[in-house]
Amino acid sequence: MASYFSCSDGEMYCEKINLKEMLRQIELQYQAVLTPLFVYSRKQLQDNVKAYVDALKEYSSSFQLNFSVKANQNLTVLREFQSFGLSATLVSGNELRLALEAGFEPTHLMFNGGGKSAWETHLAIKHGVLINVDSEWDLKQTLDICRHGFPEPKKAKVLLRMNLNIDPQVHKYVNTGMLDCKFGLSEDSIEGCLQLLEEPGCPAELIGLHSHAGSTIYQTDVFKLCTRRLLHIRQKLVHRGFTELNILNVGGGLGIDYLEKEVETRSWRSETELTAHNLLELRQFLLLYSEKSKFQQRTDELSSVDVASIMESMAELITDYKEESLQEVENYSHIFLLAYPHHASPRDLVQSISGLLKDTGVTLMLEPGRSLVANSAVLLARVLGCKSTPNKRYVITDASMTEVIRPCLYGSYHHVTVLGSSSGCKHVYDIVGPVCESADFIGKDRLLINPDQGFLVVHDVGAYCHSMSSNYNARMKAAEVLVDGSSWRLIRRQDTFEDFLAPYKNLE
Repeated sequence: MASYFSCSDGEMYCEKINLKEMLRQIELQYQAVLTPLFVYSRKQLQDNVKAYVDALKEYSSSFQLNFSVKANQNLTVLREFQSFGLSATLVSGNELRLALEAGFEPTHLMFNGGGKSAWETHLAIKHGVLINVDSEWDLKQTLDICRHGFPEPKKAKVLLRMNLNIDPQVHKYVNTGMLDCKFGLSEDSIEGCLQLLEEPGCPAELIGLHSHAGSTIYQTDVFKLCTRRLLHIRQKLVHRGFTELNILNVGGGLGIDYLEKEVETRSWRSETELTAHNLLELRQFLLLYSEKSKFQQRTDELSSVDVASIMESMAELITDYKEESLQEVENYSHIFLLAYPHHASPRDLVQSISGLLKDTGVTLMLEPGRSLVANSAVLLARVLGCKSTPNKRYVITDASMTEVIRPCLYGSYHHVTVLGSSSGCKHVYDIVGPVCESADFIGKDRLLINPDQGFLVVHDVGAYCHSMSSNYNARMKAAEVLVDGSSWRLIRRQDTFEDFLAPYKNLE
């Protein structure tokens, strides 16, 4: 898939817009410093949607594609997705309000969440939103509001969120598919919900099943296994009398390749740690799949690799720059590249489950967030200065954990590009912000040309960055800009200090 962000002669472009020139214009217009600044590509958003829709049209006869609003709650972005024909998945009453404001058809919206307040459920029922039931008490609350929350009783269409105990092999904070996670109903615990739904005059109709294993998932096997188990549960429920059970929602969670350009700024220090990490992950991956015949040879090959020896060679490479050590490591690379999983695309996802859905008559629902919006935005930031200690060099920027919390929260990687000259001496830097926390960093151990008092760009910040931003240290939330070809427009202004003070005023 083409990227609409490019770098040429030390300048960064979004589509046809030079980011530094755009920043100069917008700061002149608003008479304010507007970095850090989120910049979105409309064409990238459109391409991301097209990748899903093309795959769904090819492999599925009936489908619904929902954008997961928690990934990005900018109203203009939501309106763009609505104009592209998507619906939306929500996890709060205010996200529902946002979706209605953006113009989404209410009856196609999906309301998820394990802790719905009564007013949120009331709002969903009022507008005919599909409700994803997370627990027995969640269903009881829904039924009670249907019966007693309106002048006349109302009906609700519901799905059951199943916890299938499938490990997506992701960070524990974004793993939502295991039995020790707070989400969903295990197959052994749905009987209470089924009995409530079977009661005469029940105001809720069970129309589907849902699962969501986690986020940053790179392997389609996870989605395939979820689909197979949901179909098995559906078959049993249809035989029990739930004949309108026609929606299968396998959630979202498809990852993107955050590491695509990582090699450009990788330091030797990171090289050693990354190699060790990849070797351990590779071994775990191969052992997990060793029962499959196509992986058996690779497992055998791996067992002959002396990991300690490779790591020792890497250490020699760093200290002595011995070419023979590098060659020794590269001799094993074919094993790693053949066996290690690649980043699945929307087409891979849909293709992996389409065969299971053939002739079932169900409507496939997907609710991606990250894979629709993450690579559509960058964060443009100013470099405030550089600093050295006996152990570290730092690039200090006006962007921080209040704009991009993922590195601090999940240990996630975001690529960073320094704008300006591409020649000169390179050093290894940590990229940090002004927030008063040691955890305030954008990236660590990046090999960069001295970026003193210039600009840098943080990549792939369209998902779970601005929507997770905060006012910590009394920092104002950042502005956002949407680029479309050779034009741009502000789609969120930067917060002002007056905005920050407003909740504390006029209290009496």
